[in-house]
Amino acid sequence: MKKIIIPNTSFKCSKFIFGTGSLLQILSLKKRLKLLDNAREKGFTHFDTSPYYGYGFSEKTLGNFLCNKPDLTVTTKVGLYPPSEKFRNSFLEMLFRKSFGKIIPRLSKPIIDFSIENANRSLEISLKRLGRDCLNILLIHEPIVELINTDEWLNWLHKLVKDGKIQYYGMSSLSSDRLEKFINADNKLFNILQAKDSVDLKEADFVTKKNLKLQITFGYMSSLKKRFPNKNFDEISTDILKRNPDGAIIVSTRSHKNLNQIARLCD
Repeated sequence: MKKIIIPNTSFKCSKFIFGTGSLLQILSLKKRLKLLDNAREKGFTHFDTSPYYGYGFSEKTLGNFLCNKPDLTVTTKVGLYPPSEKFRNSFLEMLFRKSFGKIIPRLSKPIIDFSIENANRSLEISLKRLGRDCLNILLIHEPIVELINTDEWLNWLHKLVKDGKIQYYGMSSLSSDRLEKFINADNKLFNILQAKDSVDLKEADFVTKKNLKLQITFGYMSSLKKRFPNKNFDEISTDILKRNPDGAIIVSTRSHKNLNQIARLCD
């Protein structure tokens, strides 16, 4: 798989990034690790996660996989946290909340906290889970401009870079409206922007309308399943690459077959 440099940075990674949002739907740790190994073999060099994904177990799985693989890079996030205030390390609790949260939303609803204190605490936990001393990219997860003290966050992020805890920082959101508010305010809280996009709704157009290049986009696989049930990935792959020709694209899959198809696009 070809490597790209994320626009407006010097960060180099695989064109496709492996997203771990659905990784914990594979109950077997052995099978999760096998899928990650296959992704690496197919040329994926960057992996995206969050303490909210699998309530910490996504990061733990990724940490097991990343051990002794310094050539691989990783993104994690702060701002959204598992619904259990104690951050319990219970796999059964995670499964219970994920399953019954579809019926009782409060069971799986994330804790939203944009305090520096909790962000710093979460980052230290994430670094430990991932087995890393330095994080390649740290993103604010689903940021809300009204709830974030920009100066306070910038001071903290700059200190993390200076101290060698992170290399790059930015924001990630499912909502284009949230990210657009930061761009319109000429906010300096990001040098990497991770935005949801699709080939039909083109949610990330708010970025290019500001004469900025798309850096990291995601959402193509989920929109394919929801709105193009009769099309496979190969049929719209050209459109996907046209949407983000210069940046990186996150794909989240539990299928080895899908991994092989995705990797072939950039051979």
